[in-house]
Amino acid sequence: MEPPRTIRPGDGQYPETLSRIADRPAELRIVGSLGSSARRVAIVGSRRTDEYGSDVARAIAAGLARAGVSVVSGGALGVDEAAHEGALAAGGHTVAVLGTGIDVCYPAEHRSLFERIVSSGGALLAEQPDGTRGFKSSFPRRNRIVSGLSDAVVVARAAEGSGALITAGWARSQGVPLFAVPGDVRDPLSAGPLDLLRKGARVAAGPEDVLAVLGIEAAPERQMELPSLGGEASALLSALGRRPRHADDVARAAGLGPAAAMAGLLSLEM
Repeated sequence: MEPPRTIRPGDGQYPETLSRIADRPAELRIVGSLGSSARRVAIVGSRRTDEYGSDVARAIAAGLARAGVSVVSGGALGVDEAAHEGALAAGGHTVAVLGTGIDVCYPAEHRSLFERIVSSGGALLAEQPDGTRGFKSSFPRRNRIVSGLSDAVVVARAAEGSGALITAGWARSQGVPLFAVPGDVRDPLSAGPLDLLRKGARVAAGPEDVLAVLGIEAAPERQMELPSLGGEASALLSALGRRPRHADDVARAAGLGPAAAMAGLLSLEM
């Protein structure tokens, strides 16, 4: 990656939204570009998310990116990772705000992700001095930058005490619109968003909810072109639906025997 550089308030490169918060960083280290988008939305949530949280974060990020909105998150495992990946998959712009020095890859397994963020035109940002490792105390302060950069904050999945709720608190204090993704009320990962909704956060069931508040029209989703499918394969594809199902259930729904269904599913996977 390119070498990091330093940006400061008033230098023409420092983000205008961030310059308006009361405790703005005196300087930031940056690799890459903050982009030309006038709008940014943060998507945050639990590091230990579930499939639902990852899917929703990825889908919202992709929809925002297709509409020209830059997706901001913290570069962590879980929801953060899904948000960055969703923006990249849609060919959009994304910014990772690190809680370490700009030259420290944390978590280590995200080296490839950080490289792709920069190579796709996005940016890595850090307030901590170069070489600073991932101390627990650094991340809550980092979260004020995540919200301060953004025109809205979306909390996807967060148990009680999650760091994502610290970001939500910063958003409230900064006057940034706050959204929460609803989930199963019995699930501990829904506790944070549910509490935010009770306290007045807006519902984010998809990117359209956020874009509407920002006054931005949603862009149509690009449809993947599939090769022509035979009758059995088409029936299986229709029977799969959007939720995990046992192969026997899929076979029955498609009206096929077990052997034919398994062969067809293997063909679809290939």
